[in-house]
Amino acid sequence: MHLELDAGNTRIKWRVMEGGRIFKSGLDLKQQLDQIDVEQLSSVWVSSVHTEQNQWIKATFPKASFAAASKQKAGLLNSYEDVSRMGVDRWLAMLAAYSTHPDGDHIIVDAGTALTIDVVSNHNHVGGYICPGIHLMKHSILGKTQQVFAEDQWLSGRTPGVSTQACLDHGVLDMACSWIESRCLSYPQAKVWLTGGDAEKLAPLLNRSLVLEPDLVLNGLNVHFSQ
Repeated sequence: MHLELDAGNTRIKWRVMEGGRIFKSGLDLKQQLDQIDVEQLSSVWVSSVHTEQNQWIKATFPKASFAAASKQKAGLLNSYEDVSRMGVDRWLAMLAAYSTHPDGDHIIVDAGTALTIDVVSNHNHVGGYICPGIHLMKHSILGKTQQVFAEDQWLSGRTPGVSTQACLDHGVLDMACSWIESRCLSYPQAKVWLTGGDAEKLAPLLNRSLVLEPDLVLNGLNVHFSQ
């Protein structure tokens, strides 16, 4: 058995693999640690973008190996001159998508705390974008205005709103989806991958065929550590 961890800005997603199959999985490791038999683990692979979590992971799992972005892996060339400046989650998501069809074009959208897009074409990371995620966009309005009233829950849609809640929620969601769709126009033949905590919220609103893959970063750990 081996354990794979995706430590983001808010929680640690995890899964235990046995014989190439998912044995157990969860979305909040610290709350679900009792479900894992640490002594049975042969290895622990980690993607982490949250340095404060790293010490806890190292203390809890002495076998932990941390992935990092690299200049080249599995035939994929990174566009960053200083690869240490790239979030490892973005790199692993690219590796996972690329490994399914190395000769194809891929657009990887990660809808988390940040909303990121990365383009892979001709065995190269062409480049990417980083914008505020939908929750950051919503809370930036709520935190800076006194007359905009909305609840934390979301009213899903892209049509013009007929209440403040709908105007705000639909506005943020339409902005995010419109931006994603416009970036995809540059690579019409690309396979579009959607991952991240808000992926399921955006997927039904996008006017684009895509692959919804919640475990894309964890899949990338397999590529990273097996190559």
